Amino acid sequence: LPLKPVVIEEPFQQWGLDFIGVLNPNSSAGHTHVLTATDYFTKWVEAIPVKQTSTA
Repeated sequence: LPLKPVVIEEPFQQWGLDFIGVLNPNSSAGHTHVLTATDYFTKWVEAIPVKQTSTA
């Protein structure tokens, strides 16, 4: 299938989420992964350290 462009008309309309990890060594606070969120329109990135990736 051919790729199709994603049309985004305003900031914060669509985000991409991803986990980075396992971090080796872990952070001093015990974080093993980083959750990243990227706004597709503005390219704004948030990175949040996390200690586990399992669901609650």
